[in-house]
Amino acid sequence: MAIQSYLLPALALVSVAAAASCSIESTSTTTIVNPAGAAALAACTTYSGNVAFQTGAASNQATVNINGVTEITGSLSYMDDNTVTTFDAGTLQSVGDFMLGNLTALSALTMGALTSTGDLNFTGLGSLASLGFGTPGLSKANNVLITNTILNSLTGINKLTQVAGFSISNNPYLPTIELDVTAISGAVDIGANDVSNGGQSVSFPNLQTAGQLTFRNSSSVMLPSLANVSENLGFYDNLFASLATPNLTFAGGIVFVDNTMLSNISMPMLTTINGTNGTYQIANNTLLKSIDGFENLSNVKGGLDFTGNFTSVVLPKLMNVGGAMNVQTSQQFDCSNITSLGNTGNQVVKGSITCAGSESQPGNPSSAPSGTSSGSSATSTSSGSAALMNLPSAVGGVSVLAGLLQLLLSF
Repeated sequence: MAIQSYLLPALALVSVAAAASCSIESTSTTTIVNPAGAAALAACTTYSGNVAFQTGAASNQATVNINGVTEITGSLSYMDDNTVTTFDAGTLQSVGDFMLGNLTALSALTMGALTSTGDLNFTGLGSLASLGFGTPGLSKANNVLITNTILNSLTGINKLTQVAGFSISNNPYLPTIELDVTAISGAVDIGANDVSNGGQSVSFPNLQTAGQLTFRNSSSVMLPSLANVSENLGFYDNLFASLATPNLTFAGGIVFVDNTMLSNISMPMLTTINGTNGTYQIANNTLLKSIDGFENLSNVKGGLDFTGNFTSVVLPKLMNVGGAMNVQTSQQFDCSNITSLGNTGNQVVKGSITCAGSESQPGNPSSAPSGTSSGSSATSTSSGSAALMNLPSAVGGVSVLAGLLQLLLSF
């Protein structure tokens, strides 16, 4: 259990006089309650332990200044103070986890020397327009979370070369999100930034591998180097017209839902969707008339779930679908090429197949398809690689979810 202590000048001076290195037990947290405590911390070149600023640490000055300290081995946090306007740590080069939260008056952050952090968590900073991390800024961080700020730029973290997770959301004045990193082992979640102007534009020009990628409310997404996503690559409620990942070969799952302006998807090198659920879902993308651009997709571990307003689906190299297939559209549609994928002999789809055209609510799981439809079991005859499908997509249709696709395996 952490021991909380209050940093007073006398406490710091015990070690400052010797080597400008201060420490407490590694599990302890020093709480700074006033400017004198901040001055004591500033007298330490290196501080070993956790540091937490408490409401009122700025006192009447409205400023916290810890210039002098270059390294904090533990965490640095400052939460729930509506009086501080300036936080100056211009000499700090590295810190463990760094958390600023609900500092509603904070308008100036000076961190020009900072290059390395653990988790970076900035939330509820309603007066902070810029990060103040300098150029090039941070090069290494663990998980980055920035939400509910008035930031207009990510300058200072956009040159990260190492980061495990990256979440940027609900920043109404942030129009552009660009990151130069080549690999992100964890999750990326981008959404609800600059919504009043059409959503953020996103560019990860050098990103090659990621754990999971989720994009919402984007005006554009650029992923030219992306090759491998171990979990889901998902696009929800975006406003871009086209999406291209020219180098993507593997994904754990692919999801496009409610992208109302989307008319073209291009993933020409994608061969495998093979994650835990391994589902390929396209649902309610109103302007998407043809599901093509997947010329080399051959193996889907889970299910295929296509619903919407499209008139054709072209998957010329599809050879294996481990789960079920659901295809429903609001347009007239011939399901023969789809149902043939469940035929025995060279069976492509191992689960059940549902296909229907002229549906008023394509993909609605609460009612059976009412239009042109055909179903097949896992023992039907198959055409092997015949994977040209002509389907339509519903306006406002609800997709059959990945979980339902898995349940269909037992039918």
